[in-house]
Amino acid sequence: MSQNPGAPFPPQQWPQHQQQWPQQPPKKKGLTTKVKVLLLIAALVVVGGGIGLVLVMKSAAGPEKQATKVETGDCVQLTGAGKEADAVKAACDNPQTPYVVSVKGTVKGDCPEGFYSYSVATPLRGEGVGLCLGINAQVGLCFDDIKTKTPPPLVSCSGARLKISEVFDKASYVNSPCKEGTEEVISYTAYGATQKFKSATICFVKP
Repeated sequence: MSQNPGAPFPPQQWPQHQQQWPQQPPKKKGLTTKVKVLLLIAALVVVGGGIGLVLVMKSAAGPEKQATKVETGDCVQLTGAGKEADAVKAACDNPQTPYVVSVKGTVKGDCPEGFYSYSVATPLRGEGVGLCLGINAQVGLCFDDIKTKTPPPLVSCSGARLKISEVFDKASYVNSPCKEGTEEVISYTAYGATQKFKSATICFVKP
């Protein structure tokens, strides 16, 4: 057999272009369920921590003082001392209620002349409560020194220096309505049509 390989086949020529596939935008990776759970737990811890901090602060501040609730014209009894001082509203005809609130403000305020200054601290709750107190105009209450800048304590009439003998519902600074033999006289003037604190003249005698 004769060999006739013939002319060599030319190399196959293929088109030199490549098919271009449309580019897909990269997919946004969302948070996995595990990450979401961790974030939720962290948020709860932060919120819980904030609530816990508020509770701790309230606990450190202690119970709210009663003095924050009294108003001008209320009769009060004083309790505690120093940081524990407080003023509690009480009935004006109670023989153990010696004071009446003429002005209520902050501890930085000053009282008008003739009134007693009393401060109630309110730790972590603000600047505190400042009260200007007058003597409760109630016949029969007894005191020793009524010319102090702080509220004079109510004392037993058996050993007191002064006792309220008469009360008049108006201020009197010139001609006293008190009877002869009166030891001391205090007059209070109320200002403003809506003022709950009432004008009064209080007469004191020796018990």
